[in-house]
Amino acid sequence: MSTDGKIDIALAFVGETDDGAGVQFYEEMQVAAGSSIYQALQESGWLLRAELADFAKWCADNACATPNHRAWFVGIYSEKRSLTDVLAQGDRIEIYRALSSEPMQRRKRRSKPTVRKLGARS
Repeated sequence: MSTDGKIDIALAFVGETDDGAGVQFYEEMQVAAGSSIYQALQESGWLLRAELADFAKWCADNACATPNHRAWFVGIYSEKRSLTDVLAQGDRIEIYRALSSEPMQRRKRRSKPTVRKLGARS
């Protein structure tokens, strides 16, 4: 913690571009000691990002609610937290989005036999 009453934190989010490629957003910043997760997100400007427009609306609607939601979650180091949780020195706020498809369904789709897998020659 710095002497001016601020703490160092980080923000992380892995999104998806229109073509399905993953893109990572990461930022380190300082916030006032005693800040909540929601306050840090507001101060960072991340709630204004186009990629997080749905998340910003969810935050506004759930700022005082429980951390569980079908579409979005926030956490600190892989542990789900409420938007009202107070941050500590060195915390990394992580934004989690819902899975676009179930992992088991994706594995099944990938393992379906195709002509090429069955040994057909082109």
